[in-house]
Amino acid sequence: MVAMSDERDPLITRSEIASYAGVERPTVSNWARRHQDFPVPTRSGELEYFRLSSVLDWLGDRKISQGRLRPDESPGATYRDRVLSGWQARNGPANPVRRTESEEENGEADKRSVSALMGPLSDRVRGSASMLDYLTLLLALVFLRGNESRWSTLKAAADAGTGPEHIADLLHRIGDAADEELRRYGVLPGMREILGRLEPRTYGDLAQVVRLAGELRRGAFRLILDEYESRAGLRSGEFFTPRGVVRLAAELALGADKGGKSVYDGYARGGEMLAAAAEYVGARTSGFSVRGEVPSRDTLRLAGMHVLLHGALPRLRSTGDLPWEARTRAEPFADVVMMNPPFNMTDSTGSGRREGVWEFGAPPRGNDNFAWLQHGMAQLKDEGRAAVVMPVKAGNSVDEAERNIRRNLIESGAVECVIALPPNLFSATPVPVALWFLRRTEQPTPEVLLLDARHLGTRQGNRNVLEADDRQAIVDVAVPWLFRQVRPTAGSGLEPYTALIPRGAFEAVDYSLSPIDHVTGRRPEEAGSLDEVDASRQESVRLRDDVDTADEAAAALDWNWGASGTARHGEPPSAWMETTLAELCEIQPGPSYTRLGKNDRSEQGLVPVVLPRQLVDGRVVALDGERVSLETAKKLKKFWLRPQDIVCVRSGAMRAPAMVTAEQEGWLLSPNVMRLRLREHSVAVDPEYLLGYLASPRRMEWMSNRSAATAASSLSRDVLGHLPVRLPPLEQQRRAVRAINTLRDQAAAHQAYADSLSRTRAELAKFLMDGPLGTP
Repeated sequence: MVAMSDERDPLITRSEIASYAGVERPTVSNWARRHQDFPVPTRSGELEYFRLSSVLDWLGDRKISQGRLRPDESPGATYRDRVLSGWQARNGPANPVRRTESEEENGEADKRSVSALMGPLSDRVRGSASMLDYLTLLLALVFLRGNESRWSTLKAAADAGTGPEHIADLLHRIGDAADEELRRYGVLPGMREILGRLEPRTYGDLAQVVRLAGELRRGAFRLILDEYESRAGLRSGEFFTPRGVVRLAAELALGADKGGKSVYDGYARGGEMLAAAAEYVGARTSGFSVRGEVPSRDTLRLAGMHVLLHGALPRLRSTGDLPWEARTRAEPFADVVMMNPPFNMTDSTGSGRREGVWEFGAPPRGNDNFAWLQHGMAQLKDEGRAAVVMPVKAGNSVDEAERNIRRNLIESGAVECVIALPPNLFSATPVPVALWFLRRTEQPTPEVLLLDARHLGTRQGNRNVLEADDRQAIVDVAVPWLFRQVRPTAGSGLEPYTALIPRGAFEAVDYSLSPIDHVTGRRPEEAGSLDEVDASRQESVRLRDDVDTADEAAAALDWNWGASGTARHGEPPSAWMETTLAELCEIQPGPSYTRLGKNDRSEQGLVPVVLPRQLVDGRVVALDGERVSLETAKKLKKFWLRPQDIVCVRSGAMRAPAMVTAEQEGWLLSPNVMRLRLREHSVAVDPEYLLGYLASPRRMEWMSNRSAATAASSLSRDVLGHLPVRLPPLEQQRRAVRAINTLRDQAAAHQAYADSLSRTRAELAKFLMDGPLGTP
C-alpha cells in the first residue's frame, strides 16, 4: 500500500490510469503485457478495475522523462506522483457518507414509506426482474441520499422526466451515480447493470420510488433489508443478522474501549456486523478499520453501501471460495472478529479437512460450523476477541470431531463465554442460536462464563426481538467478566441464569458448551408468569377479530352457483370450454440427471432447485442444501421459473401442484418436476383457477393413475398434456377462486384462533400450577 492523503483505496479503469498518467490508453496495455508484476484487475461487467494503491505501488519511482514533464512538474517527478495527484484533483478529499441517525431510530413515517415501497409498487417497478434487483434500487437510493450533490442531481432528473422514454435514462443515472460512489471507496461497481434489468410499467411508478426513498432517513437502509428478508423467506446463508443480535455482539466484543480497532467479518452478508461496529465505536475514530468477506458480488455492493452509510471505509471482497480454502494464509490482522456464518452448511468437497490444518481440530465433513469458527480465530491478533453466532446444538453435539474441537477450545483457554439467545430471533430459520466469545491470549481465565438468556426478548409477530433492556441485562453480566474477570453478583438480574464452570469440569459433561446443560436456575417460563398469560390472551383476542373478519367475508359470498355450475349428467354448461392442458400451457420437464445431478447441488450454490418435496399446500417452499452455482444455472436457463408458473411432480410420489411466487423467480426445475407456463395467446384462464383445478381430487387421481402405469412412477410431458381441462368464462373462474380462497382464509383464521386458545390454556395452567399460586 502507498501513503495517500486518506485511507481510501479506490478502483480505477485502464482508461483512467492512462488519463491520470498522461499517456495513451495502449501504453497501459503495453505495461500490462510486458511486465508480469503489473497489477491484476478485477472484472465487473464489461470493464476491468485496478486498485489505485496497487497501481501506485507498481509505478513506484518510475520517473517521467524530461521531455514529458508538465509545466508544474519538477525534474525527478514520477508517474506515481502524477497519477496520485490527478486522482485527488478529480475526486477530492475522502468524505464517506455521514451517518446522522442510528439504525434503531426509524420512525413510523419511515416504516410507512418502506411498507409502500415493498408493496404492490415493487411489482409494478421491477417487472420481470428479481426482487433482489428491486431491493438494490431502493438501497442505492438511500445510499445516494447521503451525498447531497448527487442526490440533488438525481432528484432534478426524476422531476424532469415525464414518460416511458425517460425510464431507462433515470435508471442509468441512478446506477452510474451509485457505481461512481462505490468505486471511489474501493467497492466493485455493477449497479447500472442490475438496475437496467428493472422494467417499470410507468415513469410515474419509478418517480414515486425516488420520491419515497427521498423521504427516508439513512437508518432506513436496515429497515429495507429487514422487510425484504421477512418477505423473501431466505435460507441460512442469505438472511441478515437481527439488529438486536448485531448490537449485542458489538457491545460485548468491543467493550467500553472504543479506541481504534481492526474489525473483520468472514461472512459479511449485508454488512450489518461491520456497520454495527462502526456505529458503536464511531467510524471516525483514529485507527478504526473494517474488512470482510462477502458471499456474492451483489451482496458485496449492499454491504459496501451499508458500511459507508456509517462513515467507515470498507475493505470487502467476494471470491466465491470458502475462506479456509485459500492457497495462501494471511497473517493475523484483526483485533475483533464479528461473524454470523451460515448454519450447518456442508462443504461438499471436504477439501482441507486434515489434521494439522486446523488449529483446534479438523471439523467433521457433515457441516462447517466449526470451520467458520476456526477461520475467525485464525484472523485474530494476540489478545484479539471473536464473537461468533453459532447454532445451539454446536455446543453439545455428539459428533466426535466437534466434541474434540470443543475440548481443545476449552483446554487452550480460547473460549471465554457462551450465551444462549432467545428462540425465533431470525425470520428465516427456527434454529436456536448462541453467541460464542473467544480470545487469543496467553493468560486465559480459569473458568468459562455460560449464560442462559432464552427467556429474554419481546415477541413481535412470529419473531422475538432483543430490545435495549434485554441487551443491557446481558451486558451487565458479560462485559465485566470479559474485560475485567468480574464474577456475576447476586444482585444481577441474570445471576440465576449464569454459571462459571472451571475448565477442568467440562470433561464430565462431554465438553458441552451449551448453557442449557449447566445453568440450574429456575427459568421464568418454567414457573409461569401472569405477563405470559396476558400476552397469550391478548393474542387470542386479536385472532378472534381475524376470525370475525373472515366469517363476515365468507357470509358475504354469493352461494347461488346454479348458473355457473355443471349441468346435469356431468355435461358442462354451454358457456364453458373444453380443452387440454397442452393447448393451454407450455409443458417443460426438468433437466435430465446427466445435466443436473445430485452432485451439482450444494449449500454453497446461489440458485435454488425445486424438488417434489418442496410442493406444499399449493406453494413452493425453500430448502437448504438444494442449490446450484450461478454458472450451472446459466447453462440451464430454459428450466428457470417465473411468477405464476405451476410446478407439477414428474416422477416419484404424486403431490398437488404448486405456484411460483415473485420471490422465487429464477429458481430452477429439478429432474423430478415439470413446469406449466400459460401460453401467451391461450384462452382466458386465471392461473389460480388452473392451480386449483389441477389440485382437485379428480385431476390428482387422473395423474396418479397414469403415473402408476409406468414401471417407475413417472408422468411424461405428452401424457400430462392430454389431461382434459374444463374452463368456465374468465369472470366465473375469478369468482370461484375468490370463493375458494375466502373459505381457505376462514379455515386458517379459525385454526390460528384455536391454536392461540391452546397456548393460552397452557400458559394459564403453567401459572396456576407451577407459578406463585401453585407453589406450596
